[in-house]
Amino acid sequence: MLKPVKMVKVSVVGPKEYLATTSETLHRAYALHIEDPAEDEYFKLGEPLEKASTVSKYLVLLRSYISHLKVDPDKIFPSRKYRVSEIESQIQQKLDEFQQEIGTRIDKLKTLTDRLKSIEEELKALEPLKTLGLSPKLLKGYKHLRCFVGLVRDDPTDKLREVTSDFEIFIKEYEKEYVVAIFVRKAVEEEVYAVLQEFSYRELPVPDVDSVEERIKELLDEKAKVQDEIERVEKELEDIKAKEVEFMLAMEEYLSIELEKAELPLRTLVSKYAFMIVGYVPAKDFDRVKREVESKTEGKVMVEQVEDEEFNPPTMLKNPAGVRNFELLTTTFGIPKYHEIDPTLFMSIFFPIFFGMMLGDVGYGLAVLALALFLKGVYKTEGWQRLLNILVYSGISTIVFGLIYGEFFGAEIFGPESIFGLKNIMPLFPRAGSGEMAEIAAYDVKFLLLITLFIGLAMIIFGFVLGFINVYREHGFKEALLEKGTWIFGMLGLGFAIVGFTYNLGVYHQIAYYTFHMHNVNPHFTKQPSLPLPITPGWQNGVNVFYVIALPLVVIWLIMLLMHEIPKMGGIGAVMGLELLTYFGQVLSFARILAIGLSSVYIAFVANFMGGMIMKKGGALIIAGILVMLIFHGINYLLGILDPGLQSLRLHYVEFFTKFFEGGGRLFRPFGRVKRFLEDE
Repeated sequence: MLKPVKMVKVSVVGPKEYLATTSETLHRAYALHIEDPAEDEYFKLGEPLEKASTVSKYLVLLRSYISHLKVDPDKIFPSRKYRVSEIESQIQQKLDEFQQEIGTRIDKLKTLTDRLKSIEEELKALEPLKTLGLSPKLLKGYKHLRCFVGLVRDDPTDKLREVTSDFEIFIKEYEKEYVVAIFVRKAVEEEVYAVLQEFSYRELPVPDVDSVEERIKELLDEKAKVQDEIERVEKELEDIKAKEVEFMLAMEEYLSIELEKAELPLRTLVSKYAFMIVGYVPAKDFDRVKREVESKTEGKVMVEQVEDEEFNPPTMLKNPAGVRNFELLTTTFGIPKYHEIDPTLFMSIFFPIFFGMMLGDVGYGLAVLALALFLKGVYKTEGWQRLLNILVYSGISTIVFGLIYGEFFGAEIFGPESIFGLKNIMPLFPRAGSGEMAEIAAYDVKFLLLITLFIGLAMIIFGFVLGFINVYREHGFKEALLEKGTWIFGMLGLGFAIVGFTYNLGVYHQIAYYTFHMHNVNPHFTKQPSLPLPITPGWQNGVNVFYVIALPLVVIWLIMLLMHEIPKMGGIGAVMGLELLTYFGQVLSFARILAIGLSSVYIAFVANFMGGMIMKKGGALIIAGILVMLIFHGINYLLGILDPGLQSLRLHYVEFFTKFFEGGGRLFRPFGRVKRFLEDE
């Protein structure tokens, strides 16, 4: 689960006449990741099999029909699976039927659409002429006059008088512009045209009709008929789609498979008499692939393992069903290299936990869960299903932490204690209060802040431990110790130093003190303190054991840092010690878990407080108060999905993954495909 599937490099070699059989067998085996071959003086890339041209032509034609019918294969769930022999026996007949039933209607639909567009363009040109109110016959056909008919942005009359006084203009307002008809002598038409250009003149075509109004009526009648005909043809295509869509997709799947098999030679090295395919197979599948290929080719084609230095296999992730959903988030950051630890398992554990810690409300958790389950019924593709499954897990985690915090849309539930009994030492934010109770709440938040920082410190150290394992696998113990072990010691030293510092401030003792005295303030509090620390201010007089532990760890870190960095960087490497401060900043970055949780609860608290204050006034303001609460909670709900999700990703990608996960691998893509509409025979 933490390591990709073990791979072996293989070669498939045999006579050229068995290449088609080998292609068929390998495609059915669905286990060989084929490497792109390099040509040499003996072997060249092959040419597609003879059937490739015909299959490709059929496939292009069929896909054009599927595209015109707007079929989304991901949204079609077959009621049955078709046998390959059933497809093969009907493919030519069906393509002819589709050409007759679909192709002719598509052509007709195109003709009708073009005519509709032409009508609309003519109507658009006639509307200004209708506004102008002149007969089209009066606007053209003159021997000595030039008539300008068009649209201008302003009245050009005054400007025209500067050119000639011998003109006639008809002008009407039309959609924030003017439609004009200007009659001038042909002798000055160029000067007049130049003036009109200053007014953004756009000429309108004058139709050869007696009446604009009658022509518009004719066009509107024709437009209605064309639209009715388009609707009828589209309805016929929808009926054909409903009847034939599954068989069409089964044909498309069959032709795609046949084309893949026919084009295998393009990824194969061939000589005059032989062929060779090189790739990777999961070790567990090697015997099966070898047996099937050699059996189908009567032993003429050999499948053998290849031992060479160029062993760079693709990555085939191996995770159980629940964890597999989080591969979507892992591969967004990068594909694990073959020798790297796959971080998907850790993402599947920590992402929902961080999400739940940040949102931490039963009401919001139920809303997130309901949204995820609803969308799972709408979006059926694999990618959406995985993403929504992650949201389901996050919603469940939010409900669990909501029970721990005792929150339901910002309101306290279960009284002063949650059902887990942790409310007294872990409220999500300091409640309104005064005196000793307010101080207790403040120290509770300090306690939760320390928890988030220790989580961050533990995750970063754990990341370096995983990095140590990765480097050890590739380069050995010494390199792993110097490259990753250095920072394990450094972060442990930093961690004990932080604990020692907070211990000196007395944070733990004050938390213990106020926890111990909560039963005097809160009559519902029944638990006794569990921290075995003194509750009197005398701890500063002793030796701080945390500093004592931190000091040798920091010294070891410094020595190892100098050993590793100075030889590598020529003396400048000591500056790398500053990187420890960067990691300290990354530890502090985990405080965002508390910060986002506080902001979410405060917004919910404000929504309830404001809505409650408005509703107390009674009457119609009750509805206003409810609306205020719904708006605030709606905004908080959206932020509660986006912010915890993004921030949890950031904590993984930036603070955790960078300690051990480089990525840069390539996914295992076997030759073949999972069949959705076809069944094997």
